[in-house]
Amino acid sequence: MEPFVPVLAAIVTASSAVVVALIHKFRKENHKDHAMVMTVLDRVSNTMDRVEGKVDSHLQWHIEETGNGRVPRRGKARASKATKLK
Repeated sequence: MEPFVPVLAAIVTASSAVVVALIHKFRKENHKDHAMVMTVLDRVSNTMDRVEGKVDSHLQWHIEETGNGRVPRRGKARASKATKLK
């Protein structure tokens, strides 16, 4: 048996162990990152659902309140033309 074979085997084994350790570490970090991203996506989804509900109810309000072709002003005081000219 050649004298360098055991040394070569030890080098291959050690470098493989380092590679496996690095892969394992990055895999753990990936799981943590994935969990954080899923949490943020869940919050964004909930926010979009709320906004969608508000937009739907607002559009429904417009449909119900615009029978005469005019857009009603919800609780907003209208300034008279004389006030605007000053």
